[in-house]
Order: sequence, then structure tokens, then C-alpha cells
Amino acid sequence: MPSREIRTCFVTGGTGFIGSHLVGHLLQRGCEVRCLVRDRSRLKWLQGQSVNVIEGDLSSHSLIREAASGTDAVFHLAGVTAAGSRETYRKINAEGCRSVAAASLSAPHPPEVFIYMSSLAAIGPGRFDEVVTENRVPHPVTDYGRSKLEGERILSELGPLPLVVVRPPAVYGPRNREMFPLFKLASMGIFPVFNPESRISVIHVEDLVRGVISAAEKGRAGETYFLTHPTPVNARDFPQLFGHAFGRKVRTLRVPVPMLKAAATMSETWGRITGNMPVFNRDKVNELTATWLVCAWEKAQREIVFEADVDFADGLYGTAKWYREQGWL
Repeated sequence: MPSREIRTCFVTGGTGFIGSHLVGHLLQRGCEVRCLVRDRSRLKWLQGQSVNVIEGDLSSHSLIREAASGTDAVFHLAGVTAAGSRETYRKINAEGCRSVAAASLSAPHPPEVFIYMSSLAAIGPGRFDEVVTENRVPHPVTDYGRSKLEGERILSELGPLPLVVVRPPAVYGPRNREMFPLFKLASMGIFPVFNPESRISVIHVEDLVRGVISAAEKGRAGETYFLTHPTPVNARDFPQLFGHAFGRKVRTLRVPVPMLKAAATMSETWGRITGNMPVFNRDKVNELTATWLVCAWEKAQREIVFEADVDFADGLYGTAKWYREQGWL
């Protein structure tokens, strides 16, 4: 197996939820970190850290070329999880990959490894009782998933690119705004369950970034790895687990699919009016109502020596505590 020492790296998406945690871990390891930043107003989680900020976007070819040159690893995390159209997803999540990878490859000294943060959504839900493996035939059910899959395809066709793909399932932890509404509802004593029969793979953000770094150090070029906690969660257990996190009783709010679709339509309409598309939209309903969103973990354990350590109940408790300390709750 490869053994790379990551000392200098270039990160896209470093101001986001997962990216900011990744940057923090890299800095703790003594790495030189260069971050592509589109908007300096979004540097909140990187304030006070010794990051080399490069102002630009995914189309800034010359800036990316220079930033990627001489690095041990490029971590491409930038993308959108909610957009108003399929074309927007494709432009940012798929064509953005092409832009960053092409610029990195053209650098005077290209990176030793290129890590792409994909998603379980790129493969789609499994059949009942199926654990999805890395080589499963994809059938994404959302525009987001389709765009992430297209990103994987584009990168795989760039022959000399030393590509390693990582696919997390649902990610939770401090700084996550997308799952925060669920914590907010749980703090009020209710939790929506859309399909009580479903099982879902999850991973805490701290485990995920450790896995991403392991993939950079040990992952084989051309390979893909699911990064997940080995124990999936039953949807019917969510209210009890969230109740433990808040130290109170949380009752189940069963949401019928027609009601869920209606709520998603309203959420999406409001997003179009405000120009801020929410993650909860009609497209997302296809995943929320799926029966089985479970992915395998054995390949990552075997090849990059990765195993998620954060128990879901403990992770929820710590995340809820962080939300309270930050005044979000």
C-alpha cells in the first residue's frame, strides 16, 4: 500500500462544515495548508489559524495551478448540497471538479494525490437489507447525487490524475447547519420520522476528516472508499437517541410522504424567493423516504487502516452541547 507523508496541501471548500474541520486537523499535524476561498466573509471557522488564503473560485485556473504546485495532496471538498436547478449542481459539483483537477495537473509540480469528496448519494439507496459496496452499480436518486457521480466520472477520465475518491454517508457534528433543524426540533421535544423501517449509515465529522487524511496517506490511486461508522442507525431509534442528547423525552412525529412532499415544495419555493436554496427540498425527499442507506466500511479498514470511533449517541450529545454553547439553541 502507498505511504505518503502529507506536509503541504491545497484545500477547496475549507471554509465549510467538513472542510474547516479538515483544515484544523491538518494544521494540528503541522501541515502547511493553502485554502481556496471565494468569499473572505466566510472565514469564521478559520480565524486565527495559520492558513494561506487564496482568493478565487473553482474557475480560477492560474491561482489553483500555483496553489496546487508542490503539494503532497489536493483535497477537493468544494461544492453545493442544495441548488435551484440540475444545471447548477452540474456546473459546480461536476465541472468544478474538472477545473480544479485540470489546473492541478498543469502545475509545474503536480500533487502526489488528489482527494475528491464524493458522497453515498452518488450511488443511491440500496435495496432492503443491502449494504452498498464501493463497486456497486450507481443509481443516484437526487440531482445532487447525480452531480457528485458525474464529478467522479470526470476525474476518472483524467488519466494521469492520482485520484482517490472518498464517499461519506450522512455527516453530523459541530458547525453543521444542514442537520441543525433536526436538533432544534429535538430540543423542543419532537423528531420527524419519514420512514420508520429505514436504516441509515452515519459518520461524525471528526471521524470523517481522519478518514480523509488516511485516504491521502494510504489510499491507492484509482480507488474509492466509503467512510462510515460500522453500525448503521434505525430511523425509529432517532427520537430516543436525540432525547438522550438533550436529556429529555422526544416523541416521534410520523410524517406521511404526501405531507413531506408538500413541506418540501414550500421549503423549495421559499428558497427560490430568498435566493437561498435549502437542503430540504423536493429532490431530497427521494433520499429521506428511502428504506436502506447503508454503506460498507471494510475496504477502508483494510486498505487505509480506518475505523470510525465516535459512537452515534455520544456524537449527538457532543453536537447538541456545541449548539448550546454557541447559542444556536
